[in-house]
Amino acid sequence: MDFTNFGLDKNILEAIKEYGYDEATPIQEEIIPHILKKRDIQAIAPTGTGKTAAFSLPIIQNLLKNQNDSDGIRALIIAPTKELAVQINKNIEHYCKNTPLNSYVIFGGAKMASQVTNLERKVDILVATTGRLVEHIKQKTINLKNVEVLVLDEADTLLDMGFINEIDTVRETIGQKVQTLLFSATLGQSIKKLSDKILDKKISVNIDKNQKATHKINQSVYYVAKTEKDELVSYLIGKQYKDRFIVFTRTKFGAKQVFKAITNAGVKAISLHGDLTQGARLKAIADFRDDKAQVLVATDITARGIDIKALECIINYDIPNSVDDYIHRIGRTGRAGEIGNAISLVSPSEVYSIRVIERKLQLKLTEKTEDGFGRKVRDEIVSPKIIVKKEEKRKVKGAFGNKKRKEAPRKKLKGKRSGWNIQDDR
Repeated sequence: MDFTNFGLDKNILEAIKEYGYDEATPIQEEIIPHILKKRDIQAIAPTGTGKTAAFSLPIIQNLLKNQNDSDGIRALIIAPTKELAVQINKNIEHYCKNTPLNSYVIFGGAKMASQVTNLERKVDILVATTGRLVEHIKQKTINLKNVEVLVLDEADTLLDMGFINEIDTVRETIGQKVQTLLFSATLGQSIKKLSDKILDKKISVNIDKNQKATHKINQSVYYVAKTEKDELVSYLIGKQYKDRFIVFTRTKFGAKQVFKAITNAGVKAISLHGDLTQGARLKAIADFRDDKAQVLVATDITARGIDIKALECIINYDIPNSVDDYIHRIGRTGRAGEIGNAISLVSPSEVYSIRVIERKLQLKLTEKTEDGFGRKVRDEIVSPKIIVKKEEKRKVKGAFGNKKRKEAPRKKLKGKRSGWNIQDDR
């Protein structure tokens, strides 16, 4: 569907045209009309499907249509990480560039004083990380009484990070019922509970089925020893020297180790982990986006919100702790319908984890090999069972149905009471 069919303001259409938006993605086509009608939304969609534009464009349209003189924030967007918040705000600033609306972003690690100064000015759309937003609420340096729409982006990550109480605090501060939009890459029990709690007469959209045709990612696996991973990563990157990669690790220690191994092999790389300052993290993302390095080595949390066009491949240096993290990782490649590649390096101790991922996603990763890597490991690996049936209790039939088997009665002891002189005839 063409964006002109949504009835968006001409200034918005001019801005998105500069971004090269022609046809709406499946999620944009599904939910933009509902958001324009101010309905609550629960949207389940992988990363890279155009979620930011899907909620930002209709919000901007509604704010333009119903302009008022209030100085308070009218739209509040909550993101789990600084990087994602900055990326969302950057897109919204562009969408609003030809309109009287403005946006601002707040996150932890930046000076509170400068944020307070900016919040005292007129801000129409605020993008915030949860922790810093609650800090402003507690210090009474932010006004949320005029909020008309609340967006929770990557809500599954917000919950995984333990922000449920902070979300409640924000909703209580807003006070009145507002249009609420909830976006998540996965649909677990925690998301269902949150959705039932905060959404009113919601419209539910699950874009997974549509994505099978448009979000094509070639997923493969190499079975190797843990000690071979550094060399194999460098080899795979060198083999595809024209492509750009994100290499994912579970920990910041792992990110530092892989970064060192790759740079020692002569590959130009950038590292992104929690020990870096906010300025250094933003610079790392900007440098990678500007092609100043071929490889970005990142941990799961710091990589949230990275939006890199034409990213050919991601490598899972180690297997993530959850299926959700796996989905978020591979969502960095193959964005907006492009074909991407996701490679997982699996050591013997990680076989169980990758089998669980395969089973839950109902897929079988393509096994690949490279000469000189993983010869012994491939022979040793045996797929473990994922489901272990509980042992059934032994039961025997009785007069009243099944009963547990009773122990045989012990023989009575014969003897004289007097003197407790007992003779055992057993």
